[in-house]
Amino acid sequence: MIRIIKTPIIFLLFSTLLYSQDYSFSVSKIPENLTSNANSVIRFQDISIEIQAQDKMIFKVKTAVTVLNKLGDQHKYISVDFDKNQKIKEIKTLVYDAFGNEIEKVKSKEYEEVSAVDGSTLYGDSKVLYYRYVPTVYPYTIYSEYEIETINTGFVPDWRPISSYLTAVESSTYNLVSAEGLKVRFKEKNFEDYTIEKETSETSLSFKIENIPAIKREPYSPRLAEITPVLITGLYKFNLEGIKGEAANWSEFGKWQYDYLKAGNDHLLASTKMEVSKLVEGINDPIEKAKIIYKYVQDRTRYISVQVGIGGWMPIPADVVHRLGYGDCKGLTNYTKTLLDAVGIESYYTVIWAGDNSKDIDKDFFSMQGNHIILNLPTEKEDIWLECTNQKVPFGYLGDFTDDRDALVITPNGGIIKHTQRYAPEDNYQHTKGSFEIDANGTIKAQVKINSKGTQYMDNLLRNDGESQQELENLFKEYLSYINNIKFSKIEVFNNREAMAFEEEIEFSATNYATTSGSEMLIPINAFNRNSAIPNRVRNRKLPFEISHGYVDVDEIEITLPSTLQVVYVPENKLIESDYGEYIVEVSKIDEYNYLYKRTIRIEEGKHPKEDYDLYRTFRKNIRKYDNSKIVLKSK
Repeated sequence: MIRIIKTPIIFLLFSTLLYSQDYSFSVSKIPENLTSNANSVIRFQDISIEIQAQDKMIFKVKTAVTVLNKLGDQHKYISVDFDKNQKIKEIKTLVYDAFGNEIEKVKSKEYEEVSAVDGSTLYGDSKVLYYRYVPTVYPYTIYSEYEIETINTGFVPDWRPISSYLTAVESSTYNLVSAEGLKVRFKEKNFEDYTIEKETSETSLSFKIENIPAIKREPYSPRLAEITPVLITGLYKFNLEGIKGEAANWSEFGKWQYDYLKAGNDHLLASTKMEVSKLVEGINDPIEKAKIIYKYVQDRTRYISVQVGIGGWMPIPADVVHRLGYGDCKGLTNYTKTLLDAVGIESYYTVIWAGDNSKDIDKDFFSMQGNHIILNLPTEKEDIWLECTNQKVPFGYLGDFTDDRDALVITPNGGIIKHTQRYAPEDNYQHTKGSFEIDANGTIKAQVKINSKGTQYMDNLLRNDGESQQELENLFKEYLSYINNIKFSKIEVFNNREAMAFEEEIEFSATNYATTSGSEMLIPINAFNRNSAIPNRVRNRKLPFEISHGYVDVDEIEITLPSTLQVVYVPENKLIESDYGEYIVEVSKIDEYNYLYKRTIRIEEGKHPKEDYDLYRTFRKNIRKYDNSKIVLKSK
């Protein structure tokens, strides 16, 4: 529940300053319920924000984390981003032992100042002040505080008191005060199951949460931000990189971004425009034109990874990206858009949250959101989405990195929330077609072709494309790890971008594929796509579970048996239906020694209550069971 209190915010801001002097860091002071299942405990985290003007914000953070064991060592890293518009005014780091005694005080020379992006000249002003503590004994407590002054009020830090699994929270506070005339907006998410003290007004916010036990990660758990408190904040009047803005909704906010992003960043040399115009000369179909431009970008640029926000929110100008041949997601997307503009193709810069588990731009709360940029290409039939940072993917392909989520499309008329394409299970399709024969000694000789689309296309592309022959062999040995003594005679992979398919062809042999039991020979019927893993068992599950992407696998395999042996048993046809998908196996006899094995597995995406987890686990266990079915032969 949410509990409302009336505590003067000015007192809360002042009280946080006393922590490092008066607080006991002894591990014995941690309540016992907070160390259970925990690798670390946030003793306190205090976020204090003072917005003094539309273009001036002071951001102070004080954090103490007790690391109980090696698995909590992610907290040993202290890093603070800064640039010409975001300056570090103060930073301090102290380390305490289990008894609360100070054992290390980090000197200023011990912090490393490094570029936010290695090997890039585009982001020379973007840097990180960095320190890594090297623990010699556990537990230990690391205390850090820093103060930042920035002109960028377009991005007001949010509050996520529960930041990771297996980390308990003793206390976390968030306090914000803004100057008169700078009205604060905020939105609470997932507050209902927690006791949170708060006080709010038009120019101030105060939130506090205490004594939250560690949450244990469970298989197929949802994103932590979907089940724990999140506070997002913003202003109606703001400043970003020296440009002031005012907005009351996504449309106005997007319009401001469009005008801001377009300013000076869409310039191309006349020679570049002439070059790309010649590429599409004589082509009338706008989609075909766009495909040519997209390939042009893929062939002449490379991607450097820069999180949105580092290096400024503006993209690097298109002519600079053209000259250097590289950029981050902002720069490459803007470059692609500018080239499309040059040949008369309309497209829009689009802000999105990227990651395997989909996360929407919050359509009810406008603010600087997202961690990635893609391109929207509207057509009469549908929206086409372009990932501009990958040199290998097909035109119009997103994959599970940015599919099926709300994104902010920035147009000349304002911001529009659109939903990216969704891959249904049948879109995430893998077709395996092959054959194998077994000789009287149990040796297998096999050949198979695998064709993957949708999210399975990307899975196999990332795993296999561009690897050496030896690396491919190692990867397929891992993929077919249930086959011992495997020797490959052929491995070929092909990224068919035109068909949006990844194609693999392999041939191999292996001794002792079939095993003997007394006078019988046992032959595993599924040689190429066997499910061997099942979800881990969870006693007293606490969290709901989610299947983020469905898929369909279809296998068609011809099996030739040794003519010197007699068939005793062939696995029966099988149908398993559930809320999570279905599993179908059909085995048909071609002649006395030849059989056709057909297998279809369909997994449905969806969110499910924790009580159903064992049912899903049983479904997957049954798939594994029947995937391990065997043909039985004996001597004639």
